[in-house]
Amino acid sequence: MHDKNKHNHVQHFINNTLDNLELFKGSFTSHQFKPHFHESYTIIFMDYGVGDYSNDSSNFILSTGSILIFNPYEVHTGKPVNNSPWNFLTMYIPIEIMKKAMDSLNLPIELPVFKENIINNKVLFKKGKNVFPNLIHNQHNPKSEHLLMDFLKELIRKYAYTEKHSEPVSEKFIAAKQIKEYLHNHYLEEVSTNDLSNLTGISKYGLIKSFKQHYQLPPHQYLVNLRIEKAKKLLTKKLSATEVAYQSGFFDQSHFTRHFKKIIGITPKQFANKIIT
Repeated sequence: MHDKNKHNHVQHFINNTLDNLELFKGSFTSHQFKPHFHESYTIIFMDYGVGDYSNDSSNFILSTGSILIFNPYEVHTGKPVNNSPWNFLTMYIPIEIMKKAMDSLNLPIELPVFKENIINNKVLFKKGKNVFPNLIHNQHNPKSEHLLMDFLKELIRKYAYTEKHSEPVSEKFIAAKQIKEYLHNHYLEEVSTNDLSNLTGISKYGLIKSFKQHYQLPPHQYLVNLRIEKAKKLLTKKLSATEVAYQSGFFDQSHFTRHFKKIIGITPKQFANKIIT
């Protein structure tokens, strides 16, 4: 599948035997991903070149042979460095699959938290990269799940924070969390900053600043991203782009398609057509 720009090439797969685990292979020189998050764990393998995944608060420059991992809802971008080609492979690990890996390790918490995003481990890189063809071409073979679990368990053991812990809670964090919960519960609706201001009792400027401080995106952009994540799940059900746009909170298909391409790197139609069963 070729992008309109001949220098950008992407392949996208969905493994529906493992909770619709997504696999993405990209080769880019010009596309810049809008700051975004995924509801899944995002594991990126830099196969060639250098990629810049930095956001406003963190600097993530990934070189060949390195792994970059993001926890669910952790914001990142994706763009070339000096317009040079960069090739990468990405696994989007559903939370249920990560829970399954954690259960087999008998650890005290349900899900891991990865504190260090960049992992430089050539052996683990090769091990994870070798899982890809099995997940794509042999998805109904139990060996494929075994290889994935073996990789995830080693990743967790070596690099995840797996102890119970509590974070200090401030009034600003409570307000930001309240806004987040509201967005998750009302993503199908038109949500204004007036609504959020009335909800929290904080000024428009204050709530935007507080929310971005804790979740790296302003509320409106977070809401758009959340709708895209919901749309991805609907696209696996073979609905039309118009139906998906409406059922995920977008009331304009062109608006939906534009945001989807900026965040995911392909159009909704391309995403749906690459589902393998």
